[in-house]
Amino acid sequence: MTVEERPAKSEIWQARIPAQLARDLEKDAEVLGLEGRSEIVREALTRLHRQALQERMAVEIADYYGGEQAPLPDGVAR
Repeated sequence: MTVEERPAKSEIWQARIPAQLARDLEKDAEVLGLEGRSEIVREALTRLHRQALQERMAVEIADYYGGEQAPLPDGVAR
């Protein structure tokens, strides 16, 4: 495998955001104990990915049960 064929260990993603959102995110970072923009962006993207995974799982469950409500586990009352 050549160097060009190896997957990158990391990538740089960039986005322009409104100045007020940037200030708000800096305040949020303090509350969450995040340091620096890279850590803020990594945490935000991780949370976005987690939310998307949960949405995909919900859709898969709904598809499996044909849109009907999934049954509750044994011993759980409605």
